[in-house]
Amino acid sequence: MTFVTLKKLRDDNMKFEDMNIEPDIKDSLIDIGFESPTEIQLETIPLIKNGYDVIGQSETGSGKTAAFGIPIVERVVKGDGIQAIILAPTRELARQISGDLKKYSRLKKLYIQTVYGGVSIIPQISGLRRADIVVGTPGRTLDHMRRGTIDTKNVKIFVLDEADEMIDMGFIEDIEKIERQIPKKRQTLLFSATMSSRLKDMRNRFTKNAKKIKTKDKVSESVLKQYYCDIDQRSKFSLLVHLINKEKPRLSIIFCNTRKIANEISMNLRYNKIDALVLHGGLTQAKREMTLKDFHNGKIKILVATNVAARGLDIKSVSHVFNYNIPQDPEDYTNRIGRTARAGKSGKAISLLSRDEHGSFRRIMNIFSYDVEKIVISDFKSLPFRRHEVSQKNKIRNFKNNRFRTNKRKWKRRKSGFSRRKRF
Repeated sequence: MTFVTLKKLRDDNMKFEDMNIEPDIKDSLIDIGFESPTEIQLETIPLIKNGYDVIGQSETGSGKTAAFGIPIVERVVKGDGIQAIILAPTRELARQISGDLKKYSRLKKLYIQTVYGGVSIIPQISGLRRADIVVGTPGRTLDHMRRGTIDTKNVKIFVLDEADEMIDMGFIEDIEKIERQIPKKRQTLLFSATMSSRLKDMRNRFTKNAKKIKTKDKVSESVLKQYYCDIDQRSKFSLLVHLINKEKPRLSIIFCNTRKIANEISMNLRYNKIDALVLHGGLTQAKREMTLKDFHNGKIKILVATNVAARGLDIKSVSHVFNYNIPQDPEDYTNRIGRTARAGKSGKAISLLSRDEHGSFRRIMNIFSYDVEKIVISDFKSLPFRRHEVSQKNKIRNFKNNRFRTNKRKWKRRKSGFSRRKRF
């Protein structure tokens, strides 16, 4: 299956009001400030409205959610049961998609239920009884199907958003089990920033005569400027603080490869009187939601994150992305820098390269042919870097847990020995 990059068909003066969209949906779009469709929206909305299966690939920040969301909320009828199921790889993206769909359908008053793990399932079960659209992560969606709390008999649209990411995260079996419970007579939509060869079987199995749309696959270099610095690992944090103080970002995301590094960077920034919050998969759902809310609202200006924030999250005012570590997967780099320069705004991506990261960075540049400028900064203040320390309370708790596990193992061995003794 090959993708066709469409010639530019759009008229720069094209408006949503010229696209034959239902009046209630059109008015909702105007209320939230939507005027002109992006390229992916212009190409895919008419196809989806005409009932075609669609496979869409487009750059991050190009408006993929609206591309499938607008025709879905237009087609769904309030009160006719669950008519669309949308799967997303992360809880954050699922919540964001739900929020966008609620905005598009505000005047139509559709009920959209989000389902994901890490929170109580009871409110979700209650909401599913009156849901028109379900947006969820694969694991929790499948859990509801097993419980019988998602009725799929009226489902007519099935969407996979960031499909390749869900495969990378190991959701392929869950997705296949979900797909088997959805009526075969349906419309299937697959959207992603990248399309890997691993999606070939899924595309062939899930879609029928799909229309394949591919727009430009990277952010325009006229709005996104990329830089890198060579730096000794021991001085990397000091340089990061210097760049933050020099650049004075409006909002920025600092990407790290592991939770441990993200925690340490966030902690050390606060030691240096720079407000920052951390975001990664090890936090509770409530903490992650609160962190994202504070970042969206501009209450905190700096987010230190792992790749959990690199996919799908739409925060339009991020002016800077700092790569504290270089990812091994080139696509992760593309998705990271795609968090800035969104919706036509300018942005900067700055990567800090230690000696052992040049190979990964060179491979990324060879694949994507980015225009990246080297900057040399030699005069900056050297700062101490504190490693994450376990609190005394946690040390005591860990000691007790380890002692309990040791005693439990000893008891199992003794019990096993007793059971093997001969009885006379």
